[in-house]
Amino acid sequence: MASSVSVTVPSYGYTYTFSGVVSVQHEFSLKLQTDSESATGTDYINGARNQPDKIILSVVESDVGHRAGWAARMMQAMESIKRTRTLCSVVTSAFVYSGMLLSEFTATEDETSQSGWTGTLTFTRSITSGGETKMNDNSSTATHTGSTGTAAAVSNAELQQMLARAGIA
Repeated sequence: MASSVSVTVPSYGYTYTFSGVVSVQHEFSLKLQTDSESATGTDYINGARNQPDKIILSVVESDVGHRAGWAARMMQAMESIKRTRTLCSVVTSAFVYSGMLLSEFTATEDETSQSGWTGTLTFTRSITSGGETKMNDNSSTATHTGSTGTAAAVSNAELQQMLARAGIA
């Protein structure tokens, strides 16, 4: 089992701690554009745009070690958080994420989890956090301080070839 994970919901005033975390998957991805006309705008840097961070948890919740009905209440709480699109903070052993939405939630009750459930929860970073809209997700954009050479123009075909060699296209 992986380490425990907790989900804090400020609007509920409560922290939910998963006792049986099977795996924690962190996803940090870019969306690459190969068409130079569609890769324009302030959110594209070098033809790429950051996608929202995701955390995918595989959990097992059981009444064992808790009061009767614990697993059912935990399932109801997660369903409510997803349905109401409530912002959460997710704390794992590797990172602390804030402004996360529970975007997907599946729970299975079967013969292997008779007094609880197994499930997958996907938390996705919200575009808006605290009422503010984040305009540029590439906050580490370098400031242009001058030119030290000539820029080479790269055609769409050359870009496709470079991406193919890198195993991306």
